Amino acid sequence: MTETQSQPERRLLTRGESLRVPLDPVNTGGGTKFEPQTALEARALLMPRVEESRLAVARMPGDARAPGQLYVEAELLPNYISASDFPGALLTAAGAVSVGSRVATGEYRTQAKTQQRATRRLILSVSDEGFERLVTLVSNAGGEARSDRAAFEEIRKLSDFGLADVEQVVAQPIVGDDDEPILCEAVLHPGSAANGEVQPVSDEVLQRWITWVAMQGGEVNQDYIRAVGGLTFCAVHLLPRAVSAIASFNPLRTLRPMPAIRPRPPVSLRSGSRLVPPASPATTAPSPKVAVFDGGVATIGNGTTGPYFPIVAADLTPEPAQRPELQHGTGVTGAVLYGLIGPGETAPQIPLPTESFRVLPAPPTSEDLNGYWVLDRIKEVVETGDHKIVNLSLGPQVAVEDTSEPTRWTSELDHLAWEYDVLFVVAAGNDGDLPRETGLHRVQVPADMVNGLSIGACTLPEPEVKWARAEYSSMGPGRAGSRIQPLGVQFGGCTSSRLFPVLKEDGDFLEASGTSFSAPVHTHAMADLTTVLPRATPSVLRAFSAHFAERPKTRARQLRDEVGYGRLPLSFLDVLDCGPDELHVLYIDDINRDELAGYVLPMPDAQTQGRVELKVTLAYSSPIEPSQATEYTQASLELLLRPHALRHRYSRPKDMPGKPEHHDLLITSQEAGELKASGWRESQEPVARTLSANSGRPEHELREAGKWETVRHFRMTMDAAQLHRPRLDMSYVARRTGGLDSAPPTVPFAILVSLTDLASSGTLFDQAAAQFAALRAVPRAASRLRVRSSRHGNWG
Repeated sequence: MTETQSQPERRLLTRGESLRVPLDPVNTGGGTKFEPQTALEARALLMPRVEESRLAVARMPGDARAPGQLYVEAELLPNYISASDFPGALLTAAGAVSVGSRVATGEYRTQAKTQQRATRRLILSVSDEGFERLVTLVSNAGGEARSDRAAFEEIRKLSDFGLADVEQVVAQPIVGDDDEPILCEAVLHPGSAANGEVQPVSDEVLQRWITWVAMQGGEVNQDYIRAVGGLTFCAVHLLPRAVSAIASFNPLRTLRPMPAIRPRPPVSLRSGSRLVPPASPATTAPSPKVAVFDGGVATIGNGTTGPYFPIVAADLTPEPAQRPELQHGTGVTGAVLYGLIGPGETAPQIPLPTESFRVLPAPPTSEDLNGYWVLDRIKEVVETGDHKIVNLSLGPQVAVEDTSEPTRWTSELDHLAWEYDVLFVVAAGNDGDLPRETGLHRVQVPADMVNGLSIGACTLPEPEVKWARAEYSSMGPGRAGSRIQPLGVQFGGCTSSRLFPVLKEDGDFLEASGTSFSAPVHTHAMADLTTVLPRATPSVLRAFSAHFAERPKTRARQLRDEVGYGRLPLSFLDVLDCGPDELHVLYIDDINRDELAGYVLPMPDAQTQGRVELKVTLAYSSPIEPSQATEYTQASLELLLRPHALRHRYSRPKDMPGKPEHHDLLITSQEAGELKASGWRESQEPVARTLSANSGRPEHELREAGKWETVRHFRMTMDAAQLHRPRLDMSYVARRTGGLDSAPPTVPFAILVSLTDLASSGTLFDQAAAQFAALRAVPRAASRLRVRSSRHGNWG
């Protein structure tokens, strides 16, 4: 539609946070919780394991433990995995501290049935005296003291207790010639959890670990010992026959084969015309900076990066450049700079200042520790704070598993993203064609980040139809806290039809396929979007990605593990324009734990006819706790929709004769007035509609529904008459060391809301813009060259 001077320019509306309204806490009450077992029944179950643990501790060599300190594990029934059910009284009585958790499976019991469900296995640090107190507490069924009896009652929440088995410590087989050392990665438990903050093991315990490995014929590489979030990661050479002995070291959490950096996808030659260089090396905006960590950028004859790569290129590795790494790094960087381009096109203006850091090949060492060395370089650069968008088309060759422990890569990058407000755009991996029964088809580390963007690959770019996941693109689900992985897919080349055009340093092209290239295409789109938004936080960019992804035409839910939220746009600039029957609104805010915030949706009062589609996307950053495999994300933001400001619930008082019942009525109706006059209770707030149908569901189902996910997308269709001053209510739940956190940090977030008038009355946007004058339209950027002829099939 052509805009006229009499019509407002219809653009995405910002400052949605100006529609925030303060709310009072709502008293929701609570029902009686079903208890699957009594404390005495749990005691009968646990006593054999307690006695077994006592004997195992007595036999434990002094060199295989921390001085005066033990690590024991207590498994919760799935009925008690919520933070509010944390057995704090039991742990306090023994002086035990939760320093981590593992993923486990247990019996979820109700009055009607028993089912196998995911649960938590708490890892507890306890002194020798505390361990004896715990044993005595269970043996004596509490005792005479009131506090001991209260603590004993909490063992009803447990289904197992004891020291970790070798199978739990060594979850992945470590096989090889018994006389040939194998490089492995070991992870040690935190040493303590003072004031809820886990701390790494002491130097004394670390030295005991080094000595213990040496006693078993192995060696710890002391140059590669790294602490992240209380966990200590280290490289270990060991003999396969010594695995069981080494795994018996009590402070050891995990022992696994050391992963190598993933292989880069091969490239092939391509004939065709060259890319036309950009008209100017100047970027659209002067900041922020974008970083690319890869194999570097190749130089042209005069030793410079040439007109196609007017960027800063730095060598972080002292090793000579290798041609395959340079080809990959150059192609990845080209996609970050220009997006999806092909032969004969004119390169668009580069959105943001970009720096390429060559980290491959890593320096040779006596061990294959490229992963540690490369991650150290990434961490050093990001900690300078200069780069706010980072492209990673590399990572270790490790597929995420439901029971897998958080890796150093994922934990380190999630922590950096939280601390420095950095958006990591990560390639999902290229093993999606491996047999699903092996689990190796799933997204590869660090694409399981909860604070990043994981990008898979599809067969065709938008707007071409009949697209699908590229057969090699790694699949979800991701880990707990980031189950929808990849977040979305972008064109990365298809081996059976159209390959990806990989830009060379001289403007020619190679051909390849892989998520290595789909990820930087999306990085370019994120950088481009950053130049036009007033504020482009990582949460905003992640919200845009999920909100405007093109869902598959059929079986969207079934295909979620393959394509996430769907196919991502090549550019987000077009979605900033709204039609007369739609509006997009961006809310950017933060929330504290004690707050309950309401956000009015700009549904115009005059819009009372027809059907309206509502889409809501929430994205936020969360602090993380690597030691807690089941509680990795520490923040959960919950959204509740109140569609009609005048519709309240009227409930019969408990002491009033008659069956318990309620009615949802307009407060202006005669019936509502009569009920209220006769003693019925009117709800404090308007009737709510949960966006994800979470109401009344048990904790294990809430987690599967995404309670702790940092990106969530909802959509529904309603009658316009059901929407009157609709509002989103947000609450914030935080956890630390497995329990509720009483002093969590402020959490930043972004919400994207879209309203669409399905009756096409042509008035929705204009009426909303007039009624909600505090909102501001995103200004239109100055005209710039953006050639995308490849969309129309001019190459391929």
